[in-house]
This record gives sequence, structure tokens and C-alpha cells, in this order.
Amino acid sequence: MSIFYGKKVISELKREFIMKAWASIRTKLIGLTPNCASSIQDDVKVILNDMSGMGEDIFPLQNLLGSFFRLATSYDQAQSTLIDQTTTIKESESYLKDKEYLELVLREIVKKSEEVSAACKSLKKARKKVNKLKARRDIAKQEAAEMESKVSTIEEEFSKCYDVSLAMENASKVVEKKKQVLEVFLQDLVNYKLYLD
Repeated sequence: MSIFYGKKVISELKREFIMKAWASIRTKLIGLTPNCASSIQDDVKVILNDMSGMGEDIFPLQNLLGSFFRLATSYDQAQSTLIDQTTTIKESESYLKDKEYLELVLREIVKKSEEVSAACKSLKKARKKVNKLKARRDIAKQEAAEMESKVSTIEEEFSKCYDVSLAMENASKVVEKKKQVLEVFLQDLVNYKLYLD
């Protein structure tokens, strides 16, 4: 047996090992969803390290998988941030309570306004009750001013909650876009053909 034949056998064994390692990676990639793409990253790194130790140039494959896992990590981070923000809003249901309170205050303002209107009409009809009606009117105006102040405060809080809701919607769109890109990238990676010279 010559040295050249031995080198050829070793070269063939290395190629066979690399092709089996790539098949193992492809098996892990097939059926993978964007939500769990980063879960196989450590396993794939170990396989790639074994493959690169064979002396063959697998840099394009390493680069491609590195890009895939960076994208998967970015998607995971964006999704985690979105979940955290959604959880914070759901746990802090203050914006719903503020809205209900605002509606209650508005009903009270309408009621007080009607009372003021009725008091003014009664004032014209009954001059004898002028002092009592003025006192009622002043109290109602003061309460209305207090209610308007409360409404203003609640409207500001509601506006802040609405701004957070818009930010959540935008973050959700970004996460969805990253998911779509990741799914396309994953499909391209599953269909990738490894060719060795």
C-alpha cells in the first residue's frame, strides 16, 4: 500500500465525515421554527468545530450559519422585548381603569352641568331663592372645575398609555418582519447544498 493511496483514503474519510456532519446539521435545521432557531446554536458550533478540524475549507458554511444565528438571536431579543412590554401593559391595567374613571368623571360633569343649568333657570323664576341658588351654583362650578382638572390629568395618563400601545404595535411589526426574514433565511439554509472540492 503506497503513501498516496493512504492519503487518498484519509481524504475520502474526511470528506465522508464532513458530509455526515453537514447532514446532521441539516437534520437539526429541517422543521426548525424561528421561535426555537437559537436553541440548536451550541450543538451546531460543536459540529462545525469538528468539521473545521478536518482541514477542509468550510468557511462559507460557517459564515452562513453564523449569520443565521446572529439573526435568530436578534429575533429572540426583539420578541423577548415585545413580550416584556406586553406583560407590563397587561399587568398595569391602569390605562383601562383610567378610561373607566374618565367616563365616570365625564358623566359627573354632565350631571353637574345640568344641575348648574337648572339652578340658573330657577334663579330667574324665583328671586327669593337667589342667595341659596348662587351658593349651589358656586359649589357646582367649583366641583366642575375640580372635575375638569381630574379629567385633564386622566386624559394625560390615557394619552401616555395610548403612546405605549402604539409603540407596542410598532415593535410587534418589527418582530414580525424579523420572523419573516428568519423563516426565509432558515428555508434557504435548509436548501443549501454543500459542495467540497
